[in-house]
Amino acid sequence: MNIIIKNKSNIDGLKYIPSLGKQLDDLDHLDDTFFWNVETEFSKDDQRLLLEHFNKIKNKCKCIVEIGVCRNDYPYSSTSIFLDNKLTDTIYIGIDLSDKSFLNNKIKNVYTIKSDSRDKFNLYNLMSSLEIEKIDFLFIDGGHSVNMCINDWSYTEKISDFGIIGFHGTNRHPGPMVIFEAIDETLYNKSKYMEIPGDWGVGFAIKK
Repeated sequence: MNIIIKNKSNIDGLKYIPSLGKQLDDLDHLDDTFFWNVETEFSKDDQRLLLEHFNKIKNKCKCIVEIGVCRNDYPYSSTSIFLDNKLTDTIYIGIDLSDKSFLNNKIKNVYTIKSDSRDKFNLYNLMSSLEIEKIDFLFIDGGHSVNMCINDWSYTEKISDFGIIGFHGTNRHPGPMVIFEAIDETLYNKSKYMEIPGDWGVGFAIKK
C-alpha cells in the first residue's frame, strides 16, 4: 500500500481525509493491495460476520441503506443477508448503478435506487417520502476507490445514535482500507475481520 496522505478532515467521524495521491484516489484497486486468489468475494465468514453485526440492532433497526446491491451471486450476498433477516417493518434501500428493481417490494419495505451514490438527494428524497430520518445500518460496497469511499462515508451524517457502518473489501480495495483506518475511534468502536489471505475482508464501525 502506498503512503497515505492525511489531509485535514471536514467530514464528521473521520480523523483525517486520506489520500494516496491524486493519480491513485480514483482507482478501484491497486496491484499491490491484492496478492492472493479467492474463490468468492463475499465469503461464508463475511456473511456470518455481517449477520452477527446486523442482529445486534435488528429489533430496533428501522432503516438499512446498502451501497452496492447484489454485488455477488444472489442469494450469497450482503443483500440477501439483509433481505432474508430483516423485520418486515424495517425499510431496506439499496443504491446501485445498475437496475436492481427486481428486488423492489413495497409490502416488504424493499426499495432500490438506480443511481451514482454521489447523488445523495436521490436517497434523502426517498427517505423523506418514507418518513425515515436516520440510517441504522449503512453497508458500503459500491465503488472502492478512495474518493468514492470518502463520499459514501459522508452518508453517516444520517446515521442513528446506535448505528453501524459496515465495509466489504477492507483487505482488497484501497478505499475501504484507508477509510477504515481514518475513522475516529473516539466516536466509533471499529473492528476489521478476516485479515487473512483468501478473504476480501469486512469491517464494522459502531457508533459510541
